[in-house]
Amino acid sequence: MNVEDFSLNIELFYLINHTRHPLLDEFFRYFYVLGKGYILIPIVIYLAFLKREKLKPFILALVLESALVHILKFAFKAPRPASMLKDVYLREPLYHKSFPSGDTAMAFLLACFFSQGASTPIKILLFVYAFLIAYGRMYLGVHFPMDVLVGAIIGVLSCKFFIRRQMFKFFHKKEQSP
Repeated sequence: MNVEDFSLNIELFYLINHTRHPLLDEFFRYFYVLGKGYILIPIVIYLAFLKREKLKPFILALVLESALVHILKFAFKAPRPASMLKDVYLREPLYHKSFPSGDTAMAFLLACFFSQGASTPIKILLFVYAFLIAYGRMYLGVHFPMDVLVGAIIGVLSCKFFIRRQMFKFFHKKEQSP
């Protein structure tokens, strides 16, 4: 059985994928790049040089997120929407497995991680970025809603796991100080 094959998932995919507008076509034609893995290069450089204490938890959260995404992709081997459905507007041909969305997982990991201690406008901007990446994956025809939902959950939980571990270590060290 295919994890994607249920009516609400397919209907919501078609609703998003078939709601077309030339401005959205042009926007997502470029914006989707901000969900790709190479966006991590400047982020890791920034953390390594300016926020060194955050580099290790970020890398660990990223490794957890990536591992979970790849394990689930391998376990479920869910087909992409264009492989399953007719009449899909496909702007980015992909041939890898669909479930879950790795781009969405990474975007939500970034939003969650960098929103820690940030001002409210920055938090909003970060999560708007993550939601646009998720929406764009469906708009471009490469993921189902279930893919992006699970990707978002993986991203947030991967971040929260290592943030909580860091907070625990921080407070534990303070209690031991003389």
